[in-house]
Amino acid sequence: MKRYGIIGGTFDPIHYAHLYIAYEAKEQLNLDKVIFMPAGKQPLKVDNIITDSELRYEMVKAAIEPFKEFSISSYEIEKGGLSFTYETLEYFKGNSVGQEKELFFITGADCLFTIEKWKETKKIFSLATLVVFSRGGINSEEMIQRKQLIEEKYDGKIIFLDLKQLEISSTEIRSLVNRNKRIDFFVPPKVVDIIYEKGLYINKNKNL
Repeated sequence: MKRYGIIGGTFDPIHYAHLYIAYEAKEQLNLDKVIFMPAGKQPLKVDNIITDSELRYEMVKAAIEPFKEFSISSYEIEKGGLSFTYETLEYFKGNSVGQEKELFFITGADCLFTIEKWKETKKIFSLATLVVFSRGGINSEEMIQRKQLIEEKYDGKIIFLDLKQLEISSTEIRSLVNRNKRIDFFVPPKVVDIIYEKGLYINKNKNL
């Protein structure tokens, strides 16, 4: 049975911390591949202004190009409408050619406090193991308590990734570009090129 990780996000823009998280997930969970899934329209973020999906897809594709263990899917972008995690997992679970697969959905630990607002929460856990990584500002004891509560309530499995903390965020990168500061310490070179060639994040204060 193949083991696939799916890491979703707006990736606006993708940066080195995203790549590091995907790599550690692959190594720690012995995954065959990690699939990057640029978000379409997210139900809990419908009011956010984000970069056009084609450009976000282009940036992710450029960032993962050197890594044979990573791939990208345009499923959520191409399907149109709102993107629900359970639908994405159903798509990948069924989209195989005579091949069974085990899915691992990789996301930030803050999801432990919002996942009950997601559509079809129980179905999500029937389709995949949830793999969470810590973000700043979340108390570790609270995380453990929420993990236990959610696992019991939805008969699911949640795994914590053991990661070094990399203080990089897409929000900060957008702000740096807007302030004419260097971002090449945080973003792969080809992504930097796309950002400046397309004039992204400049004088777009609503995005910051």
